[in-house]
Amino acid sequence: MKTRKKLRIALAGSGNVATHLARAIYASEHQLVQILSRNTQEARALANRYGAEAIDNAQTLDPALDILILALSDDALHTDYISNFPEQITICHTSGSVSMEVLKQYPRHGIFYPLQTFSKQKEVDFSEIPICLEANNPEVLQTLEQLAKNLSSRVYFLNSGQRKSLHLAAVFACNFTNLMYRIAEDLIGESDMDFDILRPLITETAAKVQEHLPGEVQTGPAARNDLKIINEHLKALEKHKDYKEIYQLLTEVIVRKRYI
Repeated sequence: MKTRKKLRIALAGSGNVATHLARAIYASEHQLVQILSRNTQEARALANRYGAEAIDNAQTLDPALDILILALSDDALHTDYISNFPEQITICHTSGSVSMEVLKQYPRHGIFYPLQTFSKQKEVDFSEIPICLEANNPEVLQTLEQLAKNLSSRVYFLNSGQRKSLHLAAVFACNFTNLMYRIAEDLIGESDMDFDILRPLITETAAKVQEHLPGEVQTGPAARNDLKIINEHLKALEKHKDYKEIYQLLTEVIVRKRYI
């Protein structure tokens, strides 16, 4: 049986995504060799934690690397910073919305997009995180797949169009949903209640869509087209113009779709 190669990996970046990738790679069968970042303090802390070398210059990247993962902001991927890496390296970025074309100067390039919301202060189970892959040739894709399948049980092969659609959907499912939590926090705070009272409801709502499609489990006054309650809510939101507009728009969408 052919022995699978132990991959030598470097990360460019020291933020949220890099932090979680570093932890996952360190726990895998592969080797985290270097952390490259212009924030030398964070790079050093991350490298020390996971047995890697901290560097601040792309020219000092290990020439024997198998993969360089750019865990950078979308803005950074559109700067000259990503033009300074050795051309022979296999390079990929982790963005959900930036095209693979930004790396086209490198003969071996691809996408390694973990679909999750990351915060340094909260650990995640990387084995359950969908990792979306794309590459400019089959050999690169095979290398990225080897790493991805060692980190996660959920690996997907998506083209750039699919990945952008997924990223847009994720903004609705995650970022906008979190804004709804923030609005709820504000509203109950005005009546001297703690956000903890909403946590079981949030947990149950999230649990439902693990087994059902969202359209099958939509509830609430808009789903029932309960105009009396809707008008009472709108009246209560008079002093929150932004929240009232959001409530009206979402209510209208739910009523039009009539999930029940």
